[in-house]
Amino acid sequence: MEIPYEVKPRRDTGLYNAKLGVWLFLASEVMLFGGLFSAYVFLRTGVQDGVDNPWPWGLNVHKGFVWLGFLNTLVLIASSVGVVFAWVALKERNWRKYQIYMYFVVACALVFMCVKGVEYNSKLNKHHGIKLVDNSVMEGAILDKTDRIRFEGTRAVFGLQGAHPAFLNDISDEKFPTFTATVQFKKDEEPIVTEISSESQLKKWFTQHRRIAARKLTAERTRYRKELESGNAKPVNLNTSATLVSSEPFNVNAKPTKVVGHSDTSVNYRDGSKVEGKLISDDVKFVMHEVDLQLVLPQKQRDSLVWDVIGDDHAKKQFFAKQQEEYNKMRDYYEGRGETIPDKMLRGHMLNLHYIDHEDHGHDGDHGDDPHKSEAKHSASGGDGEHHDYITVPRDKIKFMGNHGPRYGNYYALYFTMTALHGLHVVGGALVLLFFTVFGKKLYLKNPEHLANRVEVGGLFWHFVDLIWIFLFPLMYLL
Repeated sequence: MEIPYEVKPRRDTGLYNAKLGVWLFLASEVMLFGGLFSAYVFLRTGVQDGVDNPWPWGLNVHKGFVWLGFLNTLVLIASSVGVVFAWVALKERNWRKYQIYMYFVVACALVFMCVKGVEYNSKLNKHHGIKLVDNSVMEGAILDKTDRIRFEGTRAVFGLQGAHPAFLNDISDEKFPTFTATVQFKKDEEPIVTEISSESQLKKWFTQHRRIAARKLTAERTRYRKELESGNAKPVNLNTSATLVSSEPFNVNAKPTKVVGHSDTSVNYRDGSKVEGKLISDDVKFVMHEVDLQLVLPQKQRDSLVWDVIGDDHAKKQFFAKQQEEYNKMRDYYEGRGETIPDKMLRGHMLNLHYIDHEDHGHDGDHGDDPHKSEAKHSASGGDGEHHDYITVPRDKIKFMGNHGPRYGNYYALYFTMTALHGLHVVGGALVLLFFTVFGKKLYLKNPEHLANRVEVGGLFWHFVDLIWIFLFPLMYLL
């Protein structure tokens, strides 16, 4: 049975079925991305200066990666041209030429995704921010995963009613420690003691005893309901927690997002598990690049907590020298127009966000009379093999810290949502076009016009993907 209007256009719409379908699909895509673009506009225009987290400037966020974004724009434009040439080649019944152009399009998609991977890796692994308790912000990089809580554990307590204990993924020893696991469901029962020497063995043990705990808890609840009817019910009394005691101390690098609190002797996880022992270190090694005082009142900026943490008078003088320089330019500009400087500009990034050259300035005597001002600064070789000058930030002075991922603010959440969704469209479109190229020869020999129509429909979607990026690039990278 032949399906009508696969090649010939319909009389009512002037379009063949696939082309009509893709236009309806693109209409839904416009609504999807239109909602995201609208969310971006409303969130950005709704920022209250001095109250909400300031909206970052695209050029300041991406810095050296702006040219990579521009490169990706050229790559997608070139791929859109390649799709058109591939379609023309099919119309001319030149299969080999069609394949060459289409493989070029797929190669462009691969280049685009590789560049996005480089950008994502930079933001998620190499760029971090620390907001201190007075809302001053330091931008830079956290060294050696010191954002985690370094703890030496000897004992762990956790429940048997949830998933695997969260601390298991944070054990950092090369050799898994040997544990003695103890479970005692009731006081009048003998405790169940098991020796465990590997993570897989521990997970298997946990799964087994979780099932036992679930069965016992069900039996206790059944007993309670029956006794409740007779009016002589004893409450459910069942201990569903387990204890692990290590033969020797083990190291735990606890992720702050998994922890609800910690002290010198314990770390409490959000899933209810608890590791006991002693705290090794709670300070964060941070390579500082920029200081952001947009959320600090101008009259309090010189006494901000960030300068105590940095401990470098040269960095402080450098920041306020740049601030004064920008202020003079701004004042001359507005006075020349007979206007006063808007408060939004006084609180904005041009005056209050500056790069800081935090190097060793002790030799030039720029620290004044106090030679100990830079004692918080140290030197180390990071995981990338490079030499870094870093400062030590006490955790009790940190309000929030993290990489430049979706949790870092509304801008980053929208950036990753929109660019990742666009990237999925690039991958999906490239796979469809690649399918037409690799497996389309049979259809081409049977009905070349049918394949040309399919490529045209795929090309329409590809042009849409290109158009979305043309809007995304200036919005996310330049504005």
